[in-house]
Amino acid sequence: MTLLYSLLENVNAWYFDFLRPTTRYGQQNDVREQNRVLTATNEDLQRQLEEMKGTVTKLEHRCTDLHGENQEIQKQLRDCHVLLVAEKLDPVSGEKLGQTAQQKEEQRKEVMTVSQNLLTELKLFGETAQEHAGKLLEVENIMRDLTEAHEKLQQERAFFTLDVEEMERALGEAERLLME
Repeated sequence: MTLLYSLLENVNAWYFDFLRPTTRYGQQNDVREQNRVLTATNEDLQRQLEEMKGTVTKLEHRCTDLHGENQEIQKQLRDCHVLLVAEKLDPVSGEKLGQTAQQKEEQRKEVMTVSQNLLTELKLFGETAQEHAGKLLEVENIMRDLTEAHEKLQQERAFFTLDVEEMERALGEAERLLME
């Protein structure tokens, strides 16, 4: 944003310098130089805008992928939890646990621990996905601001061009009157 503001300040400074009375040729050179700078600035803004569009597209794809992975992991977690509980399997060895009350209690605790760990990892994954979504929103806001700044610069350039044309007509008229 500071780059954009400095560019706008430079454009305003050039515009007011342009209003200073100088010779016709000096003004034409100033206008050409200012027009060249505005064109270069416009091209740079266009390049930055295209880069930001590419970044937003990549982030949107990544966010979609993360949401899909999140849903798949949640489903797998639920399926694994159901299977472990239903089959009374040891999550580490995969063997059936004995039927004693103590073994059942230990099995339940182990399944709960594994489930809690998986849920914690899933929660962390969800938070990461939310952070990516937040960053995506920031990039979209920056793109919107750049687009607005680009449009404003285009508008100021058009006004500047109109002012230059009007001054050239006035200068030509003044020269014509002086010649008479």
